[in-house]
Parts: sequence; C-alpha cells; structure tokens
Amino acid sequence: MYGGPLTELIYQSKYHGVWPIAALLGQQLGALPRPWMGPSPVAVPIPLSRRRLARRGYNQSAIIARMAARHWGISMRERWLEKIRNTPRQAALGRASRRENLSESFRANRAVAHQRVILLDDIMTSGSTLREAIRAIHCCGGQVIGAAVIARVGASAYGLKP
Repeated sequence: MYGGPLTELIYQSKYHGVWPIAALLGQQLGALPRPWMGPSPVAVPIPLSRRRLARRGYNQSAIIARMAARHWGISMRERWLEKIRNTPRQAALGRASRRENLSESFRANRAVAHQRVILLDDIMTSGSTLREAIRAIHCCGGQVIGAAVIARVGASAYGLKP
C-alpha cells in the first residue's frame, strides 16, 4: 500500500530527480517471486509523454522495470508502448477524470504482437493507466498477463479489491 516512507521515496524518485531510488525500488520488486506462471513474458514499463520525459530526464517506471526484469531474468522493452498524448498529471484527478484523461493516450508497437507482456509502473491508483496500456497492447495483438507496481493507493476508495 502507498503511504508512509514509501510515499516519500516514490515522490523523490518521480519529482525531485532522485532516480537511483527508482532503481532500488525496481531491485526490491524483482526480489519478489515472479508474478506469472508459464513462459516468461517481456517487461514493458508505462511510458511518459515525450514532453514529460524531456522535462524529467528519465522515466522512473522504465528504471523500475529494467531492474525488476534483470532480477527475474526476462527482457524489457521500453519502446513497445508509447504515450502519444501529453496529459495532465493523474495525481490531481478523480476516478472518472482519470479514465477520460488517458483515453486513447497510448500506442503499442507492432513488435508486441503475439507476445506475453507484464506491465510495470510505480503507482496504481484507479487502474486507468494500466487499463489504457492494456487496451493499446491488445489492439496490436499482444497479451498482457499481469502488472506489477511498487505501490497501490487507497484501493477501497476506488472500489478495487486488494
């Protein structure tokens, strides 16, 4: 669950340029048992828009994905999913606005076709980001077999089950 010291770590890695924290969080995620069964998937991080990536200088979710994938012994493909629209930050929006904000904002690369994918991100709140990423990957013929996140915000507030 999101809260306490974890909140500050994610905040520092995301908004204050302390990217080594994202690497540490990815290592910790990768130390957990593999969150899938069957053939190994390819790790795909949730991308930032080009504008946000240029401003921040790095994608914390890609750093998390790279480290977790290394620990799990699977490959990571950062360019298999692209954010094609610059959208307002999700953190300031309610559930309905989050879904609308991200509608049609991701595009998957054709290389994802017939591939098993596990999505990786830093925080899950309403699930809107993951839903849109899954939609884009499915549109290109990929199969999302799961998602791994560092933290999950107030699941009960959004009607999600832990």
